[in-house]
Amino acid sequence: MRGSTLLGLSLCFASAAVPAISQEVPVGTVRTHIEGIEIPPIADAPFTAKVVVVWNKPLVGGGTVSRKYYTLVARDSQGRVRRETRGFVSADSAEEPPLRSFTILDPVSRTRTICTKVSMSCASSPFDANLAMTENNGRPSGENLGRQTIEGLPTTGTRETLSSISGPRGNSRLSVSHTDEWYSPDLRISLSVTRTDPQLGVVTLNVTELVRGEPESTWFAIPSEYTVRGGKTE
Repeated sequence: MRGSTLLGLSLCFASAAVPAISQEVPVGTVRTHIEGIEIPPIADAPFTAKVVVVWNKPLVGGGTVSRKYYTLVARDSQGRVRRETRGFVSADSAEEPPLRSFTILDPVSRTRTICTKVSMSCASSPFDANLAMTENNGRPSGENLGRQTIEGLPTTGTRETLSSISGPRGNSRLSVSHTDEWYSPDLRISLSVTRTDPQLGVVTLNVTELVRGEPESTWFAIPSEYTVRGGKTE
C-alpha cells in the first residue's frame, strides 16, 4: 500500500505533524498518530472536503472508548494541497477538535510549509512533487470488495489483510488485521478507510462534505497572525 502523508493527528498524537511522504505506513495505522488519507499533489482535480476520523479503542477488561476528530483538506487546480492536524475529543462530545497545525504542499514553488498553532509560526522545506508521486504507488491493492458510490463518486474497494505473531515465546498468538479502502479514480484519493486491529481497535476515516471545484485562494495563504521571518516561513 502506498505511503501516507498526513491527516494524522495526535493521540499524543503528532500529519501529519507531517510524516515524510516516503514513509511506507498503511492508512489508518495508529502509532504516535493516525496516518491519514493520501492526497497526491496532482493538477486539474480540485476539491475541498472534511475528513472525519473515529477511533474505537478496546479497553483492558472489555468495552471500548471512542474518540474522534476531523480535518479540513483542499487541493487546487495547480496541485497545491492543504490539510490540518487536530486533536482528539470524546466521540460523544460537541467540543471542537483543537487545531494543532496545518500543512501546505506546493508543487509549483516546490515547498512544504508547516504552520504550528501553539507557536503561531511556520517552517518551510523543499518539496519534490515528482518524488512524492513516485513513492505514492497509486490505488490500493488487495482483495476486491467491489464498487460503491461515496459522496457522489464511484469508488472501488479493496481489503488488505496482515498477519503477525505477538506475545512471549511459547505463548504467542496470531493477530490478523485488515484495512478496507474505497478509492476514487476521479480524485485519486480514498474516500473511506476502515482499519481493524485486534489490539488497537477500529479506526475509520471518511471523506465528507466533498465539493469539487477550485478552493478559495485563502486556503493556501499563511494567516497574518503567523510569524514569518527573514522572507521565509519558519
